[in-house]
Amino acid sequence: MRKIIIITMMLIFTQCKYTGGYDIVKGSEAMSQIKKKILSYSSVGTLFSANASFTCPSTSNATTVTDTESNDTFSQAQKFDFLSSTQSTIVQGTITTGDSDYDVFYTIVPSDSTYTTLYYKAQKGGNAGCDVYVSTDGATELSNNSLYSKSSGTKYISTTSSDTTQSTSIASGNYIFLLCLSSDNNASYHIELSLTSIGSTSSTTSSSSLSSIFSSPGYLLSYVPSVFDVSSGIDKNKYYTQASVDDCLKKLQVTVPAAQLLDRYNLNLYISCGAATYQNVNPYFVAGWQCNLQEAGWIQIGDLGL
Repeated sequence: MRKIIIITMMLIFTQCKYTGGYDIVKGSEAMSQIKKKILSYSSVGTLFSANASFTCPSTSNATTVTDTESNDTFSQAQKFDFLSSTQSTIVQGTITTGDSDYDVFYTIVPSDSTYTTLYYKAQKGGNAGCDVYVSTDGATELSNNSLYSKSSGTKYISTTSSDTTQSTSIASGNYIFLLCLSSDNNASYHIELSLTSIGSTSSTTSSSSLSSIFSSPGYLLSYVPSVFDVSSGIDKNKYYTQASVDDCLKKLQVTVPAAQLLDRYNLNLYISCGAATYQNVNPYFVAGWQCNLQEAGWIQIGDLGL
């Protein structure tokens, strides 16, 4: 009889994960508490710098292209690599003799490029100007031994203006030419080219319009809370220690606002700086990754479980 009782008790304990104790939280309740905190801390995160103007990232790590003679005509144009999605390109040089020294550069938009806009700006300190051309018939221009475009497929866009960001449409296979000239001797030029809005100028998007986006009721609701269920691995029918739930909630005070700041930074890059995509940072997913709850023992008293 004693053996039967022992076997029966063992079977009961193996079938029941929890039989009693203190400081425990059911999974469904833990998930409810955590999601409420995520929503609360996300709201705090959206308040940070919501009304401040956004400045696009600097381009101090730009690739530099320096004038190499002779590049005085379209046929002698100096080629440089097409721009990187993460770096600007600086084209620089000096017109040594005004109205007789000319510098021509070109680059080709790759055939698989998805970029549709080129941004450009003359940096301060230069006193020579550079004309921008976009050509669908670059091969013809590269046989053109003059300073004047010959192909009907080549369009003059504009002359770079000092410290003013300008832009033009581009497409895969286009040739982009820069013709730099000046009437002054020893006139320098420093032209910055970028695939995103150039970082040394502030965003042209008004702070009020950005603030309205971040404060709108749908902004926080655009995140999908159900991703927390998947990323956290919490079982709503199991029990977890209160200590591990408290530790999770404490981490969220830092993690969730930080996730919101990063998300808004990415959104600003997309809206204001011409980033190719908006990289969403979902605070519910981040929280699920951070919260590793400890399952309660059969009998749980504080941090001790059996």
